[in-house]
Amino acid sequence: MAIRYSIIIPTYNRAQQLLLTLASFETQTYPKHLFEVIVADDGSTDGTKEMVEGFQASYALQYVFHQEQRGRSAIRNLGLRHAKGLYIIFCDADFLLLPEFIRVVSRYHRKYPQAVLSGFPHSWDDAYTHYYPDFSPEEKEQCRNALTQSNLWSPDFEAANEIIPLITPEDILHQTDALSKVIIPSRVPPNVKKQFAKTDVAPWMLLVTRCVSIRRSHLTRIGGFNERFVLYGLEDWDLGYRLHRLKIPFYCIKEVVGYHQEHPTHLRGNILNTENLKIMFETYGFNDSSLNLFALVPPSQDLEAYKNTLRVLRRGSRSKQTRSSALLLRRTLRMAAKQFVQPNHTHAYKKSLRWIKKNAEGRKSRVAQVLRDMVLKSEKLVE
Repeated sequence: MAIRYSIIIPTYNRAQQLLLTLASFETQTYPKHLFEVIVADDGSTDGTKEMVEGFQASYALQYVFHQEQRGRSAIRNLGLRHAKGLYIIFCDADFLLLPEFIRVVSRYHRKYPQAVLSGFPHSWDDAYTHYYPDFSPEEKEQCRNALTQSNLWSPDFEAANEIIPLITPEDILHQTDALSKVIIPSRVPPNVKKQFAKTDVAPWMLLVTRCVSIRRSHLTRIGGFNERFVLYGLEDWDLGYRLHRLKIPFYCIKEVVGYHQEHPTHLRGNILNTENLKIMFETYGFNDSSLNLFALVPPSQDLEAYKNTLRVLRRGSRSKQTRSSALLLRRTLRMAAKQFVQPNHTHAYKKSLRWIKKNAEGRKSRVAQVLRDMVLKSEKLVE
């Protein structure tokens, strides 16, 4: 039978975490002849190649690589070019899957065959599968507190110079209770998770490549990831935005299907990369308020405020009483985005803000309140 799911795992120097993730595919209850795993290595130097090629998988496992690091977008596209499945599942090297993972994804795709399916926000919890000597002091304290509760902490960890495994591939393969002892609830606030799950505005934000499934034909149609994104951040939302423009629906998987393997934050990089945001504006222009708003309310910093602003703007645009305020708000967001990309028109920018601020005075609608708030944020752009 033909491969139905191609799982693409981009990686860079994550050999120990990746080993556990590969082991978790051994435990899948979904038929192994119906999926393949493609490890796409972006120039690792930690023995990833030898580990993957030596892994005795009972499923189809393929290793592809770039000799030198080219970034998350390019390496995912390399994996995509080797994929055969009807659906592509992007899975991070640090995402540890539960046995029902692919079976759950398959059940959702039977109901939503054209949709993008996201493991967020319900699979956001972490697991301490390793202790890292380069954890920050705060991260070490959090790790110590979590492991102490399970009687797994050792004072020797503090003096460690190498990564210490807390979970072994055998624990995963034999499904021991070891994993349950190192799982910690995500520190992401409940309101943020709730906003992630809502798709009434900016549904494309559900496309988080830690765990997401997309029809391969959709990815081919839009050309995969934008390889201009080399640094960390926004390459997944950019892909989601383009799929959303094709009117492809987004749904979140409500079951927990895996756990993020906790690691030092410095391995991740900046969540909001300003250069990548400029690439998005250069690519799509300044006509979409959901993008322009990034310049004033980055969703990675305040997702609730970001989405609520879009909701107020949408409601305001539908009412005759508030339509003029909504138009001013759209104009403010467009000006802010342009100023973000080209901060060399400060005088004209300030003049326009003063005019908008004057026109917003005395208006009492919710959209007018948000408009005044956005004007204040816009003024800070040029302080």
